[in-house]
Amino acid sequence: MGTWHNINESAAFEIFLFTTVGLGVLAFLLVIVGMTLAPFIIDKVDHALGPLASEKEQFFKGLPLSARRMSSYGLKVLGRHTQWGQRRIYLDRPDRVTAVERSPAWIRNVVTWIYASFVIVAPIAFLLALSVIGIYD
Repeated sequence: MGTWHNINESAAFEIFLFTTVGLGVLAFLLVIVGMTLAPFIIDKVDHALGPLASEKEQFFKGLPLSARRMSSYGLKVLGRHTQWGQRRIYLDRPDRVTAVERSPAWIRNVVTWIYASFVIVAPIAFLLALSVIGIYD
């Protein structure tokens, strides 16, 4: 019988650790791919999904800013068919709906699968890593 006190000796801890390491590696790979890809495609993404940017957003081409903007585009594309997205992002903005619908599929796939995935996976990996450290100590 295992308890939470000696979980670090159980198979559950090994599965938890493996999941944490896997998500950490995935987040790392997404950063590498995203930072490598951003300078090459930011102009095309801005042209296709520019209406999704906030009115105050500056279109700087620096690497961290470009990757952050593409992550923002990715999250907004993911929210396209959700009730939250309809109320907060697309309400009274037909230009945004048109931008997403008319953008090339490869742009939608890149901003959702690489950039939005990182924004979702990295915090989960970080919190799981903190949990593993807390359990192991």
